[in-house]
Amino acid sequence: MVRGTELVRRGVVYQDLSNSEPHSWRPTGAYSQMRETLRIMSTVGDVSQSSARDLYRAVFDELVGQVQSNHFASGPEVWRVVHSRSLDYRRRDLLWRIAHDAIVTNLKRLRWRLGDGICPRTRCTKWESVSHVFWQCDYVALFWEWFQVLTDRLTLCNTWAVSQDYALYGLSPPQCNTSVQDILTFVSASIKLALWRDRCNIVFRGVGRPADVILASVRAEVKLRVESDFVPLPRSAFGRRWGPLVSVRADRVVVNL
Repeated sequence: MVRGTELVRRGVVYQDLSNSEPHSWRPTGAYSQMRETLRIMSTVGDVSQSSARDLYRAVFDELVGQVQSNHFASGPEVWRVVHSRSLDYRRRDLLWRIAHDAIVTNLKRLRWRLGDGICPRTRCTKWESVSHVFWQCDYVALFWEWFQVLTDRLTLCNTWAVSQDYALYGLSPPQCNTSVQDILTFVSASIKLALWRDRCNIVFRGVGRPADVILASVRAEVKLRVESDFVPLPRSAFGRRWGPLVSVRADRVVVNL
């Protein structure tokens, strides 16, 4: 039987072990890297004065930073956005996947040795990462420009600017009340859902739509959600949820997008 080989990926050694001989005593690549990190740390300082928590965090950051990208987010702020009361299960699932870098982009497929890793949109030759799909691609600029205008109107302030951290994870939101925050969370999630659907249509069906057509569908979807809440909800509850975005005329709701 052929002996196992060692593969080096981003500076971390992974052992492809053979069953022809016992090897349970041999540490895995992760433990070997942790041991080497601790050895280096001991040469530059007295690790005996550090707490176990500090040592663990230092080793964890050193190890994880070498074997996976940093395009993920965590923390209470991110999860508050993911579990916003304004979102349905489809939008929550998408935001959860974005936060965990669990979107299967072409760049991720390239790491699996599938495809070329390039954005599938016409005339775009950049790597298709999660941040590219929802923020960096030239195709998405129109969506966030429209969102910026909507935000300025709802918050009555033009000092805040949408950033990549907000577009991806909802971090550093504008200063505004809870109802406006929920509306912006829903609208931004709707933008990302529409972008991802259109991207998948290009990949699997070979058909994509112009950005202005997709943006019109986002407006229509937001309008439909608001109108669907107008009939069953009491007027006070509806006003608390959607008031900054709507006006009621002759017992009919008008969505101001």
